[in-house]
Amino acid sequence: MPVDTAAFDAYRRRLTAELTKLVAWILAILTPLLWPTDRIFFSDMPALLGFFDAWRPAITGLAAATLLGLRFLPVTRRRPALFAALVLTTGAVICGVALGRLGALGEVYYPCSYLLSQATVPLIVAPTSRLLVNLGVPLGFTIPYALANPTFFADNPFAPSLLVFQVLAVVGSVGLGHALYVLLRGNFAQREALSGQAAELAHAREKSERLLLNILPGAVASQLKDGAETVADAHDDVTVLFVDICGFTRLSGGSRPSQVVHMLGEVFSAFDALVERHRVEKIKTIGDAYMVAAGLPEPRPDHAQAIADLALDMLEVVRGLRDPSGGSLQVRIGAHCGPVVAGVIGRKKFIYDLWGDTVNTASRMESHGEPGRIQITEDLARRLGPAYVCEPRGAIAVKGKGEMATYFLRGRA
Repeated sequence: MPVDTAAFDAYRRRLTAELTKLVAWILAILTPLLWPTDRIFFSDMPALLGFFDAWRPAITGLAAATLLGLRFLPVTRRRPALFAALVLTTGAVICGVALGRLGALGEVYYPCSYLLSQATVPLIVAPTSRLLVNLGVPLGFTIPYALANPTFFADNPFAPSLLVFQVLAVVGSVGLGHALYVLLRGNFAQREALSGQAAELAHAREKSERLLLNILPGAVASQLKDGAETVADAHDDVTVLFVDICGFTRLSGGSRPSQVVHMLGEVFSAFDALVERHRVEKIKTIGDAYMVAAGLPEPRPDHAQAIADLALDMLEVVRGLRDPSGGSLQVRIGAHCGPVVAGVIGRKKFIYDLWGDTVNTASRMESHGEPGRIQITEDLARRLGPAYVCEPRGAIAVKGKGEMATYFLRGRA
């Protein structure tokens, strides 16, 4: 499994520093805490008490120095393996000197202390530094001990066995350190892989949610994500707008498909930006028709004004656009206000749609309108009030509705 070398190096530096800190805290707390027990257990062994009286303050001081170094010296954070090597070697020297002064009694504690010193070496995660310390600690332990107790290795018949034991301890420490290193590297690689997969899943989820929000209003998308089987709501007071490109059939018949698609994309992208600016809901596009509503799925008291401002901005934007032949574009816009039913239909390629007489009437206002103008119903004109200029068109015959009084929205007063 591939591993990011730089990231793993940073990880193992942090781990070495943390493990060194952990051991230092244990020694800093336990060493002085157990000091009073020496008088209880070794009261009849003055030599051993002298050993502990010399060893405990030295080890406590080393542990305190280690913690202070890790806290205040930047070099220890950059090179924690080197710092840990220095600390372990210093600790081995302290133990070697103290045990050498115990004489014969020191020979009893020597193997155990040596083994414990080797057991701490695998705390250094970096392989090269750890191997050097695997050699440095035995020398730091053995040489001071031999200088303090020169007769031990010369006269003791078990000295060869002890040397073999020391060699085996080094080998065991090397093996343990390597096993821990391989385990940590594998764990790091697995964690990085899982982290990468989690990031990819989060990115995919974010992408799918953005896509869902491009199709559905946020409140409706939340209902579907929460497990709603059916999303359907009645809205008592909304405004619906339809806009249609005039002469689109003629334009599409006389232009290349790519030109038609480009024109629609340009027009609808401009409309999308206006929809977002006015905080209304784009419902759908049908061919060259564009449908918008305000006041749903969340009610808003100014839905009529929002649609009126949107319609006026749409006319302004269209004046700056051209059809594939270079001619000016024109649109018809129609709007009406009233109650609707809204919901999500379909299981595949589902859409959020509106139904009701309000929708039909708004569509008729567009289809019975005039190019370059915004036709609205009397209800919507009354709702807009004196803040907008609404020019009476008079009564017109509307399919399915009969005679209706309509108005052209000209602008703000």
